[in-house]
Amino acid sequence: MRFLFKSSQVLDPHSLLSQNEGCIHLSAHVNRKGGFGIDEPFDAALGGDRVYGDKRLIVTRTLRPHGLRFAGEIDATNSDAVGECLLKTVTLQDQDLHLDVSALIFCDISGIRSFVEAAEVRKGGRLMLHGLPELLQTVMRVTGWAALPKLVICGCGGPKP
Repeated sequence: MRFLFKSSQVLDPHSLLSQNEGCIHLSAHVNRKGGFGIDEPFDAALGGDRVYGDKRLIVTRTLRPHGLRFAGEIDATNSDAVGECLLKTVTLQDQDLHLDVSALIFCDISGIRSFVEAAEVRKGGRLMLHGLPELLQTVMRVTGWAALPKLVICGCGGPKP
């Protein structure tokens, strides 16, 4: 077993995982530029590889469950890049793709549309949205997008602190 070190503090990586309604989430985000010294194999095991980043949004890979974590804001300036990330990740494996959106502080209709389009082109498995705010869930229900067979709004509420 490996550990993350920050000065005299030792963290067990398994303590960063939580399980809720059958969904396993990382409950802490590891910042590469912070005080943690992480070797690449361990970083890859936890996920956390940056897939996309701009001034408003960071998208990182998650491995347990397989998917992506979105932190920041999705709007018309970066929704095309979000769509690219989703399309590239969607084609990697024929299994459910989990999207942790609990750290999004803003998402406009172009961002929601990126999720919908990625779900529509899936050949196998579903696109699972974790931690989607209630207001965005309402938008998806009103538009009918919540009824798409390949798009699931998970009721687990996303990662727990």
